[in-house]
Amino acid sequence: MKGKRAQKYSLYASIILGITIILSFSSCKNFGIPEFELKITIEEGVEGTPEAGVYAYKDLSVIDYKYTAINPDHTVEVLVNDSRWGSEGQFTMYTDLDVVARIIDIRGTWNFELKYTDPDTGEEQDPIEFKITFSGNDLLFGEFTDDRGYSGTWDIVGITITITFNDWQDYELTGSIASMEGTWEGDGKTGGTWRAVREDS
Repeated sequence: MKGKRAQKYSLYASIILGITIILSFSSCKNFGIPEFELKITIEEGVEGTPEAGVYAYKDLSVIDYKYTAINPDHTVEVLVNDSRWGSEGQFTMYTDLDVVARIIDIRGTWNFELKYTDPDTGEEQDPIEFKITFSGNDLLFGEFTDDRGYSGTWDIVGITITITFNDWQDYELTGSIASMEGTWEGDGKTGGTWRAVREDS
């Protein structure tokens, strides 16, 4: 009797141990494959996918995204962990991502750098640096002043911005609002380049 009872207890123990192993394996089957959080925020005036929300993806998952402006005159930018991306592309998950899709609004203060290379000598001249503060009641046009006392107007068509000075020679800058860089001409010079970085970024 004792032998049979011992065999029965041994059988029960084996069954319980087996169930425990199976459950442990099930709960740990993704062990070693981390998951990362994708948080999507879509601001007013923007639509697209993925929709706003918080998602979890396995390491190195690739997610397509595309966002457009409801008003076709506006342009969308996507911030990924505060870094500016284009309005369409892919996310590769290898860390947590905080994504904000929003309409580009250039109003505010930017640090500008203008460069020019003399076409005759090939010599690059010292860059010109200044700050511009864009203002206005519309996302597509307005006025600006710079920290040297000059002023002018700006307007946006599509993704192209034109910055025209009223009182600094005949300087005019054109470029992309997505990258905030482009070319300039003025004071008899053409083919110069410029780039700008938002002061509060």
